[in-house]
Amino acid sequence: MRQILLGTVLALAAGTSFGATVNINSTGNYASLQNYTNCTTTPASLCANYLTTNNVTGTFTTAGNLPASASNLEIGSTVTSYSFSSGLDTVASTDPNARLNTLRISTDASGNITNVNLMQAVLWMTGTAPHTTADRFAAVIVSGANSTSTHNSGCQNTGTGSSGATDTCLTSTVTDTSRSTANNAPVSYAMAAAAVTASPIPTVSEWGLILMASLLGMFGIARLRRQR
Repeated sequence: MRQILLGTVLALAAGTSFGATVNINSTGNYASLQNYTNCTTTPASLCANYLTTNNVTGTFTTAGNLPASASNLEIGSTVTSYSFSSGLDTVASTDPNARLNTLRISTDASGNITNVNLMQAVLWMTGTAPHTTADRFAAVIVSGANSTSTHNSGCQNTGTGSSGATDTCLTSTVTDTSRSTANNAPVSYAMAAAAVTASPIPTVSEWGLILMASLLGMFGIARLRRQR
């Protein structure tokens, strides 16, 4: 009886949910820069230069643990939050203009991150949804141990990313004198402590209280009979 009561109380108390957080850490700055050569966009303030001291960092969190022994697996649709910095731009899930186009990863047998095969996060800089190829965007791209960023780029075609993100730019224009690009910033990956979220504690209804009181009463009577 005591075990039954304990189980009932634990079931009513609270639950927990777990997610996986991966940090993308910079291990060096951009190795090469191709900054804009002729700013033709309006406003002109959209054009900006990367610096040799800039790099890529970021983090993302998924709804559950990363799958074990994954190989180049698309998990973008499971990401609940993300934030990536290029030195010029921050592409974050809290920004309505941000899109996570794709996130493909590999893991070990314990579900620990071993590689980001491809991550592409886009930030619309101009226009409103639905965006067109006339709009400008920034992006942070991670592939293996290297990363690339682009700022104020023209968009060649829009659509839906591999992660299911809609209204996003899929590829940039080939020639764009207003765009700045920074290449080959080395990165590494590390798992962060799993986030724990406590579920709301449910209240017990009047009938639930009556049931619990009855169980306690039955337990007390049983003990008195055993003592006699």
